[in-house]
Amino acid sequence: MIRSIIFGRLAFTIVLLTFSVTVSMAQTNPKPGFVITNNGDTIRGVIDFRTNERLSKQCDFWADGGSEGKTYKPGDIEGFRFDNNGKYFVTRRLNVYGEPELYFAEFMVQGKMNLYCVAEKYNEYFFFEREDGEMVQLTSRSSTTSATIQDAQEIQREARAQYGKVKVLLQDSRKAIDDMDKNMDMSRKNLVNIVRDYHNDVCTDGSSCIVYEYKEKSDRLTTHFKAFAGYAYYSHERTDNQNLGVDENYSGGAFEIGLGVETDIGRVMKGGSVEIGVAYSPKTSFEHDVLVRGGQEPSHTVYEKGRLTISLGVVKCFGKGRILPLVRGGGFYVKHFGNHETRYYKSKQIVDISWESTSHFGVYLGAGVQMAVGRHFARLHGDWYKSLESSSKGNMMKWGVTAEFAL
Repeated sequence: MIRSIIFGRLAFTIVLLTFSVTVSMAQTNPKPGFVITNNGDTIRGVIDFRTNERLSKQCDFWADGGSEGKTYKPGDIEGFRFDNNGKYFVTRRLNVYGEPELYFAEFMVQGKMNLYCVAEKYNEYFFFEREDGEMVQLTSRSSTTSATIQDAQEIQREARAQYGKVKVLLQDSRKAIDDMDKNMDMSRKNLVNIVRDYHNDVCTDGSSCIVYEYKEKSDRLTTHFKAFAGYAYYSHERTDNQNLGVDENYSGGAFEIGLGVETDIGRVMKGGSVEIGVAYSPKTSFEHDVLVRGGQEPSHTVYEKGRLTISLGVVKCFGKGRILPLVRGGGFYVKHFGNHETRYYKSKQIVDISWESTSHFGVYLGAGVQMAVGRHFARLHGDWYKSLESSSKGNMMKWGVTAEFAL
C-alpha cells in the first residue's frame, strides 16, 4: 500500500513538473505590430499577444532587427497596435477604482464619441468619451464577482446608474439612445454600434467614424469539437472484487471511442488548449491464470467490464507549420460497469460473481503529432494513464494510442 501511495505521488509530481516546463517554454505569443512613441514615431516589430488584462498593463515588444525585447508601461509610449486591423491600445488616464491611473486602454472606436476598454480582474470597464472631453464609465462585470444576493443587487444598481449616465452623454442621438433602451446588452459589438450610430447622427463635418477592432472574434476563445478512437493495453488491472481472497492483476487490450471539446488558450500559453473528453469502452474480457493456495494447478479466471472515462487536461503544441509535435496531460475519472468474474479450476466453474460499478481517478501524460487539415486538424498520440488510489481499493495502469479529428 505504501509503495502504491509513493508511486501515485510520484506520478502526480511528474504531471506538475511537465506542465511547469511546458508553461515556462511558452511565455511569449509574438504577433507582428508596431509601437507609437510619445514623439509620434512608429517602430515596427513583434508584440507579445496576451490577455486583454495583461495588455492593459504592459507591452512586451521586440523591434525588427533587434535581439533584445523591451517592456513598456502605460505612459512610456503613446500606444501600440497589432497588424491586420488588430487590437489597438493607447495610453489613457482612467478612473477604474476611484483614483485615476494610467492604462493601455483598448481603443475601440474613434469619432465624435470615442470608446475605450480596460480589462481588469475578469471585468471589462468601457469608457465613452464625447468630443468635448466628457467621459462616462460602463462596467461589464463577470458573474464570478456576484457571490451573494447583495452583490448581485449592488451590481444591478450600478448598471442602472451607469446606463442612465451614458444615455445622458448620448442625448444628441435618438438612434443611439434607442439602441441602449432595447436591452442592457454590454457586448462589444453592441457598444461599438451604439457609438457608431451616435457619430453618424451628430457628425456635420463629413469625418469618418473609425472602428479599430474589425475582428471581434479576436476576443473569443476558439473552440473545437472532436471525435476520437483508440486502443489501450492494460498492463496492470485489478478486479476491485475483494471477495475472492486473491490479489488478481490482469493485462489485456480494449478499444474505446469518444467525443470531446477543446478550447484554445493561446493568449495565456502559446500553442496551448484545454481539453475535455468522454470515452466509452464496451464490455471487454481479460483472462488470467493464478495458482491459489492449496491448489494443484493454476485456476483460469475471466474478468469482464466496460468503462466510461472523463478526462480533463491541457494540450501544448510546439513550432509552426502543418505538422506539429505536442504534449498533453491532466486528470481522469473512470467508471467501470458490468463487472463480472468467472473462475475455473480443473475445467470446473468454481466462481461466477458480479458486483456493482466501481471507479478510479488518476493522471495521464502523452505525446504525439498534430497535422492541419484545412481549418481542422487531426492528431495521433500515445498516452500513459495511472490511477492514484491505494492498491487495497484496486488500481489501473494502461498505455494507449489514440487518433482524433477536430472540427
